[in-house]
Amino acid sequence: MILEPIKPRVLGLRVIPNVDPQLARDLKLQPNHRAIGLLTCTSDDALYTALDEGTKAADVDVVYGRSFYAGSAHASGPLSGEVIGIFAAADEESVASALTATTRYLDTKAWFYSANDECSLAFFPHVIPSVGRYLAGLAGVEPGTPMAYLIAPPIEAMVALDAALKVADVEMKIFIPPPSETNFAGGFLVGDIYAVQAAAAAFQEKVLEMAALPRVMTPKQELECLTERFGRERAKLARKGKKPFRILESGLELDSKPSGFTHLFDNRSLVPKNHPAIRFRGKLDLLQAYVLDAQQACIAEGLGDIAKDLGDILDYLRRLLAAEVVGTPVPELVVGGLKADELQKLSHNTKKFLNVGWVMPDATMGAAVVKLNLLRAYSRDVEIAAIDAHGGDTHMNPADRDAMIHGLNRISSAIHALVCKRLNRT
Repeated sequence: MILEPIKPRVLGLRVIPNVDPQLARDLKLQPNHRAIGLLTCTSDDALYTALDEGTKAADVDVVYGRSFYAGSAHASGPLSGEVIGIFAAADEESVASALTATTRYLDTKAWFYSANDECSLAFFPHVIPSVGRYLAGLAGVEPGTPMAYLIAPPIEAMVALDAALKVADVEMKIFIPPPSETNFAGGFLVGDIYAVQAAAAAFQEKVLEMAALPRVMTPKQELECLTERFGRERAKLARKGKKPFRILESGLELDSKPSGFTHLFDNRSLVPKNHPAIRFRGKLDLLQAYVLDAQQACIAEGLGDIAKDLGDILDYLRRLLAAEVVGTPVPELVVGGLKADELQKLSHNTKKFLNVGWVMPDATMGAAVVKLNLLRAYSRDVEIAAIDAHGGDTHMNPADRDAMIHGLNRISSAIHALVCKRLNRT
């Protein structure tokens, strides 16, 4: 399933309380490094971020971290996986504390996600609010710097990194060109926490887009040059004595598009930019952005299943926008396998089904709950915009209009249930 977590597994784990001097020499240990801790894992980038977490938990150094060629599917043995990491410290207790923090981070936060239903395309849109000494040293930044650690297969990573760098004020400190040892690619991007979250969200969105539509060219290969095509359309209109642009309401024809107007459908259906349908489309677009923001917060808190449910809502909103613009059938809202009326029943009985009653969100509940609540509140505004745009005379047929307003109404129910689902775990 899309955005299904692909959780790493620790395969081998050991502490050597007093490392042999010859091995210490070849590992280039410092004089104060007496004990080392070693572990192997099925996911290299997940382990690297988890090793960084270990440097926050104890006075340890990461003295070795290497990926194995071709990945865990081609491992040299059952305990190899695709990466090995080694901590060193003055005593075995410090090493053990770091290893405990590392394994906990792997269990709860450092996950790859599937970009397709077959789980055959994995990517790592990971946000670290405050890096430890390990990743800070690799990137050449101060410990505590927010970082987006972004990894995907080669072409997905290149396209998605470009999108991530353009969407926010971030700097790429490390570029991992394709192919890495495990045939992936990616980069470490730094900035303030909001910038790196936005970059990671853009990275995720572009990887998901690549997974859904892998071969897209703009302009498309099968299309003629746009200049030639528009030139022919203008020539047709000229032969009919018509100008290329037309105001929908008045029927006035013009040689150029006025700056205060935009397309309801095409050049022949220009409407003011504050037209109710255009206002609704803008709100629907912003609602999708809020979903992505909430998804990223859930991923950062290890709530992969809730991020996946939000992915269902995002997919619905994207298909709904297409339906309103081009007239395709309005999709059915399904979140986590539940249809619209089932979502309403769940949201009205959260105490029964989720062991959480009425919720009055506050900041202490964490970023995911706060962003989910913002998403829930704004979804109600979008529903009202839909009624304003399509409640009377509209280009939508009555059945599609009613289905759209019904689906938007149930989004707030779904988000309320997701808030309760999150709080059920605290």
